Amino acid sequence: HRDRHSFPTRRSADLDYRMVYMRGALITLELSLLAVVFSMSLGLFVGIARHSKRYILSFPASCYVEIFRDTPLLIQIVWIYYCLPILLGVTLTAFWASTVALSLHMSAYVAEIFRAGIVSVDKGHVDAAKILGLNYFQTMTRIILPQVFRRMLPPLVNNFADILKLSALASVIGVYELLHSVDNVIMNNFRPLEMYSVLALVYFVLIFPVAFGARRAELYFARRI
Repeated sequence: HRDRHSFPTRRSADLDYRMVYMRGALITLELSLLAVVFSMSLGLFVGIARHSKRYILSFPASCYVEIFRDTPLLIQIVWIYYCLPILLGVTLTAFWASTVALSLHMSAYVAEIFRAGIVSVDKGHVDAAKILGLNYFQTMTRIILPQVFRRMLPPLVNNFADILKLSALASVIGVYELLHSVDNVIMNNFRPLEMYSVLALVYFVLIFPVAFGARRAELYFARRI
């Protein structure tokens, strides 16, 4: 007689797998949301600095954008995780190293979105703000940014979808996001076809609403412009 508690049933195994996907999805979302907040905040300042006529601001901002856009995110993740402790004595967990790398990488793209939006504003509006006596900060916050927000929203939402997809690279340094969690299970059950197929479906469920929202926002604002 075989003790039924000694061997997991198919139902309990399927439940365990669902929990793996759920835990991985939660970590993926947490990592992605943090990266969105940080990259948006940093990207705004870098974009404004790059648009500045002051060389002391625009040149470092341009270098920042080119460095992080022209090097692979995977290399950035590994470099921050392994090299920062050596160079600066700063040790980050795998999760936070991935968050920092993803934020820095995507902020370079966000900066270009902001810069392009700022450039698209009619120069006459800026001249009118100067005539009214508004300083640079007031001009940006009251005149320029409110106008370009509608144009920037669709690409910014698309940026969030890209962050969700790129978060899978965090698995290379052991972050238990979706891909790494599933890889660990496959090492035990040897069922890659099923596990990776469901993984693709989970990513689709996470990313499709974001991509759909970006398309709807783009159509909505296109009608209003």
